[in-house]
Amino acid sequence: MNRQQVLNCSFSSWYTNFIEHTIESEIIKLPQSFIDYLHADGIYLPRSKDELQCQQNTREEPCKNAPSFPELQVKVERAIKQLGGAVFPKLNWSAPRDASWIAFGNSLKCQTFNDIILLLKSSDFVTHDLTQPFETCSEEDTAAGQVQYELVLRRWKEIVPSMEFRVFVANQEVVAISQRDISSFFPCIPPMENDLTYEIVNFHDRYVSCSFPDAHYVFDVFRKSEGEYLILDFNPFNEVTDPLLFTWTELRGARDGLPQYAGDCQFRCIQEEAGVQPSAYLAYSMPTDFVDLTTGTDAAKLVDFLKMEGQKQQGDSSDEDGQR
Repeated sequence: MNRQQVLNCSFSSWYTNFIEHTIESEIIKLPQSFIDYLHADGIYLPRSKDELQCQQNTREEPCKNAPSFPELQVKVERAIKQLGGAVFPKLNWSAPRDASWIAFGNSLKCQTFNDIILLLKSSDFVTHDLTQPFETCSEEDTAAGQVQYELVLRRWKEIVPSMEFRVFVANQEVVAISQRDISSFFPCIPPMENDLTYEIVNFHDRYVSCSFPDAHYVFDVFRKSEGEYLILDFNPFNEVTDPLLFTWTELRGARDGLPQYAGDCQFRCIQEEAGVQPSAYLAYSMPTDFVDLTTGTDAAKLVDFLKMEGQKQQGDSSDEDGQR
């Protein structure tokens, strides 16, 4: 993969071409001072324009760690108002989904400047956008220029998880479709497999294939109603993108026309409760040891935990016997 393919998936690169088939959004260019603030250690919110005014009036000494971005705040607040009072934030490529645990209601629904800042400062996904956007690209590829980082604010829309899908495109043809949320079983999806496949392939062929510049890419869609879809995002056809219910061996095989992976577009969804997979965001909301215990990925930790519980119960029993 080269840098240009990554840049083609940056929000502002594709939004204008698909504006009629996606969610209304505002794009705000970020100053370098704000990028530096996102890079800095620690989570501290910037001083608002009202606080700055108050400090000027009272000659109060400002907090040394708290910067201020009054011009950016004005642009963000204006955009929030234009978009109906609530927005979904992201940078060029990633949304701070891994930081939803820190927000009220575990939601990325933001209504204020500080709501957005808190999510951005808490997100490893955002940090990856800022530090390693081209990590899977060839080191010799220097054709693409510097990244202009942008804050993208999307009009808040309730997305029904059962109707969100990831579409894998190779050689300008849809080769695979996966249920987007693989941590849940949705009984409504399996009976609709054939209809969904037909609709998504038709949507791609009519509205996407002629307008996206690459031959291989991944995009996410939301089914509003029968035959009507909204594009949510584009991603590179590469390991940096989660293959969900597929593997990248399968997807590369389909791209390269290998016999064992050739054929019609494959649609995959979870067919029963037993097929549900752990949420990819669990690792970001609690200590790793806790995640290993709850998902069963580390049997040794589970054994140690049970031993500790057994010892604790024995100790409690001994204390009760002594008290008697």
